[in-house]
Amino acid sequence: MHTQRNAHQSGRANNLDLNDAYAVKTPQDSRKLYAAWAETYDETFIKANDYIYPRTIATYFHERLATEKIISIADIGCGTGAVGSYLASLNHNLKIDGFDISPEMLSRAAQLKRIDASPVYRDLVEVDLTAGVPQREYDAIISAGTFTHGHLGCDTLVSLFDLVHPGGWFVIGINAEHFSSQGFATALQTATDSKIISQPELIETQIYGPNSPHAGDLAKIAIFKRLT
Repeated sequence: MHTQRNAHQSGRANNLDLNDAYAVKTPQDSRKLYAAWAETYDETFIKANDYIYPRTIATYFHERLATEKIISIADIGCGTGAVGSYLASLNHNLKIDGFDISPEMLSRAAQLKRIDASPVYRDLVEVDLTAGVPQREYDAIISAGTFTHGHLGCDTLVSLFDLVHPGGWFVIGINAEHFSSQGFATALQTATDSKIISQPELIETQIYGPNSPHAGDLAKIAIFKRLT
């Protein structure tokens, strides 16, 4: 029975795709999906779909904030650790903590190593951010693929302002299709008008490479500073 169950779970994981991710509606849905998908996610999603988004986010973070004094970073929705891996390869001095709702995905991220064989992530935190934000403080937050339909919404994004000290930075990828319709544009403008954050720089970017079946899907990268 144990072998048959594992075989069934493995077969189901190999058939999971973007449609399953977009079908997520609740934190419980997310836990269930990524528990089944974690073991094969890097192969069946990141590689199979030429998912360039994590590398793009990490590259913008590194290039735009190179002159800032940033050491501690929270990677929101870190999954199996693609964003953290790219960041660590670009700047080995960064102390990166990963936040995710899925313990199975965090287990995969925990296996990642830097070029000096040290862990990519200093700490990995299992958390449902829709229920509240841990009492921690960082120099910056980065995120790719998490702020979209069915995952984390604009209210959670606003609550994350408290994770960064005044003067700290955000590099947040938001699905372009949902940027206005799911309230992200309004939430960022309200925070800007209230002098909580600086005026975001918005950069439109491809989520997938040109040979992906999902080529053409776009995200907006919002880069801004916490002011107060």
